[in-house]
Amino acid sequence: MKKKFYIIPGWRETCRRRQYQDLGKAVNKKGHEPIFVKVDWNNKISEQIFTIEKDSIIFGFSLGALLARLVVQKYECELVIFASMTPLRHFKGGEQEKMLMDVVGNSFIDDVKKNLKNKIKAKRKVLIYGDKEGETGDFIVKNTDHEISKNYIKKVLELM
Repeated sequence: MKKKFYIIPGWRETCRRRQYQDLGKAVNKKGHEPIFVKVDWNNKISEQIFTIEKDSIIFGFSLGALLARLVVQKYECELVIFASMTPLRHFKGGEQEKMLMDVVGNSFIDDVKKNLKNKIKAKRKVLIYGDKEGETGDFIVKNTDHEISKNYIKKVLELM
């Protein structure tokens, strides 16, 4: 039986986009079953937490990484990959939170702030960013902006 690899898209995106389909194909070739998560960005992400298997991998991109974080606060998994995750400092007030609020709205910000906890139940967690994003993480993917490029997919496969 193949281990499951959950893919959570970024803000207002779906897994029908090519970048997520390419990731799913690569994960499948590596012997995992890609599970494309449908996110309803009009509803609270705290109400969209889903169950996962303990030996699974969960991948969340950008604001989708916040849903991944909420999932692994509640359920154990083998590995969680926070990919180009919207930095948590954007939820601590100030200008960065205001800029994010202009995009996602006050109710989204409040929902995240209310539900994010410090402890997660993943055996391993990894934070990755593209080198053009200007963020720090466990791994920085060369020649990549805020996107799931071929280099990004290669790094994800290495981490599995």
